[in-house]
Amino acid sequence: MVSHAAADRWKGAVVGILAVGAIFLLGRFAILPAPVMTVAFLFGGGLAAGLFTPGTVRDGAITGAACGALVALLASFGITLASLVNSEPYYPPFWMTFGFYALILTSLLLPYNAIGGAAGTAVRNGVGEGEHAGRGRWFGIGVGTAIIAASALFLFFVGPFVVAAPLAGGFIAGFFAGDKPGDGFEAGLVAALFGTGLFSLPLLWTASYGTGFAAGLAGMAAIALGYIFISFGTAAGVAGAVVRASHGKV
Repeated sequence: MVSHAAADRWKGAVVGILAVGAIFLLGRFAILPAPVMTVAFLFGGGLAAGLFTPGTVRDGAITGAACGALVALLASFGITLASLVNSEPYYPPFWMTFGFYALILTSLLLPYNAIGGAAGTAVRNGVGEGEHAGRGRWFGIGVGTAIIAASALFLFFVGPFVVAAPLAGGFIAGFFAGDKPGDGFEAGLVAALFGTGLFSLPLLWTASYGTGFAAGLAGMAAIALGYIFISFGTAAGVAGAVVRASHGKV
């Protein structure tokens, strides 16, 4: 049986998907200029999902992330169908087309819709939302997000640091979230999503407005690092909660 909270999240995700569809139509008919369209497409679905998600800002972030992932899959399916209709001998198999676009779009839409979802729920709850979430939890998420996002300043130290940033940020978020693995999972995920979204902004700017090899490399780096950060940050969040439980509550 689906819990009431899960039902609220699914409702918010569906509203977010519909909002993305409306944004797409506005851009298709040139009602929105290209820069506005880009921002609206990245954040709009999550924002709408968060507005229809009761609970904490964390609930909104998770709903926004679900919305982003579902939109990415639906968009990839649509692109794949279009490639089948306009098939050419040199086109790759349909499953390769779907997988390629699913990987790219998920890495872009999931973190930004998570940020939009958090913002939407914060607006829904009003400025004084703090009664739903402990200060320690949000302190940990804030520190974890800052660590992951700030690693963009040291991107040239490629190697262990790329993995160290999401591990450290996720662990701190999970440690301050509570002593249950589920608390650490959600806190690590939120910190990883927020940090990845902020981290990717300069890379996406370069990929969108740069030229040549630098633009292509920036786009590939944003996608690859997005998956690394979200995966390692979430896992580290669970580890942080487990460590806290083994040492007693802080």
